[in-house]
Amino acid sequence: MTIFKSFILKLGVQGVYFVILARTFEPTRYGAYVGIVAIVSIFIPFASLGAGEVLIQNVSRDRTLFREYWGTTILKTLIFGSIFTSLILIIYQFIPIPGISIWAVFLVSLANLIFLRLNDTTRDVFIAVGLISHTAKSIIMVALNRSFASVLFLLCFDDHSILTWCILYCFATFVASLMSTFLVIKQVAYPKFNLSKVGKELRLGLSFAVGISAQNIYNDLDKSMLAKLSTLEATGIYGAAYQILNVAFTPIQSVALASFRKFFQQGASGIKGSFALCKKLLPMSLAYSMIAIAGIAICSPIIPKILGSEYQDSAAALIWLSPTIVFRTMHFFAADTLTGANYQSVRTTAQVIVAIFNGLLNFWLIPLYGWHGAIWATIASEFLLMVFLWGAIYKYHNQST
Repeated sequence: MTIFKSFILKLGVQGVYFVILARTFEPTRYGAYVGIVAIVSIFIPFASLGAGEVLIQNVSRDRTLFREYWGTTILKTLIFGSIFTSLILIIYQFIPIPGISIWAVFLVSLANLIFLRLNDTTRDVFIAVGLISHTAKSIIMVALNRSFASVLFLLCFDDHSILTWCILYCFATFVASLMSTFLVIKQVAYPKFNLSKVGKELRLGLSFAVGISAQNIYNDLDKSMLAKLSTLEATGIYGAAYQILNVAFTPIQSVALASFRKFFQQGASGIKGSFALCKKLLPMSLAYSMIAIAGIAICSPIIPKILGSEYQDSAAALIWLSPTIVFRTMHFFAADTLTGANYQSVRTTAQVIVAIFNGLLNFWLIPLYGWHGAIWATIASEFLLMVFLWGAIYKYHNQST
């Protein structure tokens, strides 16, 4: 419940800076900004090479490993986050997005691949040791700081450029990561740094990272491809609708995050244990999903009144996207059921296949149908992933009988 409340608060806080940015930038510039954030998001899981998930898996089962795993996770984030920030800047030299300077790309990469991941690490720490109330504080910290930065951006700066916002965005994320790190030190312990440990469990961490990155690809690749293959206005319209969809899905994320540690604990005995937990969580989550879809249908007409008349098409885009809430709910809990029972490689394989499928669909449909094509690709991909993961659960559960 504590995490749920923090996610609800996060909804309101994120809504503030989302509305400010959407209205300040208008669809074309907002689309350019969404495009670069989407590109960086693909690399976020590799910024720590899945170290946070490895930490949760091991520390949730043995608390004495905490200091070692937290220190290793921090080192991996600093090392791999720097590597992938450099890689993005090199790639961007050859494939730029109109209206976005390389400095803006650097600042967004620094914010999301290093500072955000360090903040996420503190969230993973609190999940692993079972301090849920402090997990909630880590979750809300970044959103609060970025929301405050957006208000400063609107009221205190005459230059409402993308670069100016990216400077504030990066600094706000940096401050949040520092605050969350000090909170862990105060409530749990100091990290223990050992460079020799960085090379351990890379294969498991890579499996987590590839799976999460594949998930980010089919969540965010469409926005990047819209920016390159269609228009920035189409990217802004679709990006605004997708942001609202993510807001509607946030309560499900809160339930999944709060239960992630339990999936590992119950999955230690096999897939029957993790599936039993899944069956407890799924009915209420699906009920919420249906309510959320109905709420979107009722409330979508007010979107242009909040964001501006330029976002009229975002209301229609949101209605088309809304069924994916059910598909996501189904595959979120199926994925955690497999991961908790040590079938992470199966989950990763399914996510990679769907990411490739999503990319091919977007490459085909976006040039023909713009943001409508991106929606169809998203719906097909979310449904396919749901089928793959539940098929795997059926297979391995029957084998264990």
